[in-house]
Amino acid sequence: MTMSDMTTYDAKEVSTIIDNVVMFGFQDGDMVSFSKDNSYIEVQTDAQGQASAAKNNDNLGTFTVNLSQNSPCNKQLMALANARKEFSISVTHASEKAWASRALIEKTPDGSFGKGVPTRTYTIKALDYKHEYN
Repeated sequence: MTMSDMTTYDAKEVSTIIDNVVMFGFQDGDMVSFSKDNSYIEVQTDAQGQASAAKNNDNLGTFTVNLSQNSPCNKQLMALANARKEFSISVTHASEKAWASRALIEKTPDGSFGKGVPTRTYTIKALDYKHEYN
């Protein structure tokens, strides 16, 4: 690996697919974010400083999708939320991918209207979260 391996990021190369539909109409700033909910290991130390570790097999993760209030994708995500339907989700870039085959909308967006275009933020809980670099 060398410094010449660095590439230029382009947001147009990121695709967010929820329930087999490509999302669009994101709000300014972060379009989508994702994270594993828990650590891969849990470490404990006793009173004398002896450490032990346990593998954590929890594969929960969270995706946060920030749509513009004007995005037609809001209708699809609200329908998934109201039906409490399980679906797949993937966020893919040329060098990185986060996905889950089993996900549910944990929280629908808070609402507001004002001077600018409002944001609609969806919190999606992934039951089998995965994250890899290509």
